[in-house]
Amino acid sequence: MLEISDLSAGYGAGRHVLRDVGLRANPGSLVSVLGANGAGKSTLLGAIFGFVPHCTGRIRLDGIDLLGRSSHEIARAGVRMVPEDRGTLVSMSVRENLQLGGLGLPKGELAARMEQQLERFPRLRERLDQRAGMLSGGEQQMLAIARALMADPKLLLLDEPSQGLAPVIVEQIFELLHQFRGMDMTILLVEQDVGLSLEISDYAYVIEKGRVTREGTGDALLKDPHVQEAFLGVS
Repeated sequence: MLEISDLSAGYGAGRHVLRDVGLRANPGSLVSVLGANGAGKSTLLGAIFGFVPHCTGRIRLDGIDLLGRSSHEIARAGVRMVPEDRGTLVSMSVRENLQLGGLGLPKGELAARMEQQLERFPRLRERLDQRAGMLSGGEQQMLAIARALMADPKLLLLDEPSQGLAPVIVEQIFELLHQFRGMDMTILLVEQDVGLSLEISDYAYVIEKGRVTREGTGDALLKDPHVQEAFLGVS
């Protein structure tokens, strides 16, 4: 379980982007974080993964304190993050990117996990020996997610996975995320497409000006008048 309480975070002393944020995500759940640009959504993911230098409060995963640890230590605790820019290593092949995601695994386990990801993302099988920089934006996003999944994470952080992608690719990625619900992995999703993210979410939080202002099930927030007006264009 991911448990966040009283989290304040920012990039300079006394200049907090997040203020007193609290959030919970149960094992196997998909939880969305909604908000306008600049609300603090990406800062939240960065704070969980150890990228934000000034944080106070508590972040725990399965009882382990993450706050104050390095990103390498947080990764060893079972967290993986797919950043907004996808983070693929463009000079390396698809195969090498996936192998890097499974670094340290025994040879047989590495091969088995790679095969699992290629079944999930058939396009990557066709491009195994191509450089990641030659892939389309959608294929790079698939590769970024597949590389993160190679580690079989307890917690997967996704920052704007639909950004810049064609609608048909977005639908494919969100269908895959929907299929992940109920697995051992917890997903924390930051996404501008509020309607799509709420449709597949077990629970969601709204962040406005660095604070959580609303929370509830995906279905409940889809019907919330404030969410409809602020994010879905319904008045």
